[in-house]
Amino acid sequence: MENTKQIMEKIERYINEVEAVREKVIEGVREIISNCRRGTQLIHRGLKDDAEKAIEEGYKKLMDLYDLTSRYAEMFRYNLVESAAREVVEAKCLLSFVKKERLPDPEEIGVSPSSFLLGLCDAVGELRRLSIDALRRDRIEEANYYLGIMEEIYDSVMRFSNPSSILPIKKRQDRLRSIIEKTRSEIAIASCERRIREKVEEFRELVMGKEKKEEKNMDLDIDKVW
Repeated sequence: MENTKQIMEKIERYINEVEAVREKVIEGVREIISNCRRGTQLIHRGLKDDAEKAIEEGYKKLMDLYDLTSRYAEMFRYNLVESAAREVVEAKCLLSFVKKERLPDPEEIGVSPSSFLLGLCDAVGELRRLSIDALRRDRIEEANYYLGIMEEIYDSVMRFSNPSSILPIKKRQDRLRSIIEKTRSEIAIASCERRIREKVEEFRELVMGKEKKEEKNMDLDIDKVW
């Protein structure tokens, strides 16, 4: 086995390269997640332009990681890097919903179909948060808009029933159902409360109007009486 040493040296160089790349990947993933979560927080604050910049920065870093790990896809593409890809998808989808734009296509943004589906599912949690924030401001129509998107996502992803080894989506599907049912219930309660307030206000105005009319009829012209 004359070539044993050469083979071992080649493998050692490759493993050392992988270790060096791994450190860069860990740091890159951390930065991507930070960018995307900052973008999500900016969305909730209504700062859509600033949110888009933060999310785009995270997206560019993801593309850099894809390039960096292209030689080591079997070690990185479907774990660390893909977790960052799901964060990017979640943030990009959420921004498109808020801006009422078309959903980003996974092929156009260069992510895997599974990462796209899982990231889209994760966006439902943030949509619920937007819906609840709208309810707090008594904007029930806006809350219903986000609920409608949540229901559309749920209906869309329920078509997938693949083994978890291929697409680990079952737990997310169950979670979506629970989130949507809870949000729908809260919107229904808020709608009922609004109708009650409106009816109470109508009744109050009716009573006030009647009292004013009675007061007017009771006013006496002293000169005419005498």
